[in-house]
Amino acid sequence: QDELLAHLKEQIAFMKQSAISYDNGFEGEGKRLAVVIRVLVHDTSQSTSLLTLLERKNILFYDSATDYDLRNLLPSNCLTVMRLSTGSGAKYVAPLDDRNKDKKVSFDEWWDKIVCKDNANNIFTRKDLVLTVANKEGGTHIDPKLDQAYANLSRFNSLGWKVFMNGVEKDFNNTPVLPSIRQIAHEVLKTLKDEFPDLF
Repeated sequence: QDELLAHLKEQIAFMKQSAISYDNGFEGEGKRLAVVIRVLVHDTSQSTSLLTLLERKNILFYDSATDYDLRNLLPSNCLTVMRLSTGSGAKYVAPLDDRNKDKKVSFDEWWDKIVCKDNANNIFTRKDLVLTVANKEGGTHIDPKLDQAYANLSRFNSLGWKVFMNGVEKDFNNTPVLPSIRQIAHEVLKTLKDEFPDLF
């Protein structure tokens, strides 16, 4: 038990350092955040998550995402917000605590919640985003063959949002994928701080 808690403290430190680096402008750090999230919560037939080893997977997780509305025909991006700067254009950002949402839900509801829908009605959960970034986008592996829907979201603006600046139509400066990972990491850190305050 002591060794598992030491591992958890180390993973929390990894996540906090990567979050600081991300917030200081290195968006690629979102890939390492995805890896830590996977280590903490993702169980498979061949690997067991750290929270499961600690018998704490049944805790409630902070859910800061807006709720996906089936009736909304427009693309939905539930974890991030759009920010416009007159100098640098538009980008997706993680709102962190700006939404002031303190709702907590079970792990399965949190992990499998729809948090993004593109303009072709492809949907993505937290699980989809975290595992794809961790397993295929350079978190732990690089896969030359990506799922088409994810490739469209992460490379070809399948949300479809654009911004007009000085009469010129422009794409966003980034995609919602890594900002969403940053927001998920924020939720995980808040959750763990409630459950393991001594490790913070």
